[in-house]
Amino acid sequence: MEPKRPLFDMGKPIWWHHRGFKMKLRRSEIPSHTILIEGGAAMVLIAKGGHKSWLIDWRVTHYFPDIKVDGRTFMSSQELAGAFGLEDYISQDSEWLIERFGGSAAIQGKFIRWREYLNIPCPGTGHDGDPNVSIEIDHDIKKAVRDLLSAETALSIEPAREISERILEPVPA
Repeated sequence: MEPKRPLFDMGKPIWWHHRGFKMKLRRSEIPSHTILIEGGAAMVLIAKGGHKSWLIDWRVTHYFPDIKVDGRTFMSSQELAGAFGLEDYISQDSEWLIERFGGSAAIQGKFIRWREYLNIPCPGTGHDGDPNVSIEIDHDIKKAVRDLLSAETALSIEPAREISERILEPVPA
């Protein structure tokens, strides 16, 4: 299936939230074999999840620290490369996502992307309150994912869940 241009509003796909422009690679306080991308209201953690698979955790905070959405999914190496723009990957079961919402890569329940505009795990309304996280894939993020994928055979999977639990620790009530 060919990529399909989504409907745009204010220079971005209508399903993508403008806070995605604030999502940046965070380089400190995490092990070198993980990626943490965060902005003011969201964060995404990528860590080795198994043989050729990746654990993707995200948090979106709505309005107050105790009103939030946490999510987790797994992606294969090919799916992760597709999500972050290293290749255009559309699973056959997800062609309907591209047909309905537009995009250049998608996997139902994992991600949808149009060029540098990425949503995990799904398209949203583009407004506050959505359960998905939007990311503008910049050069630093794309390079970090490429480097992580190229080093995947040397990475340990043991600390992935511990790292995720530490970084995405519950917000105190």
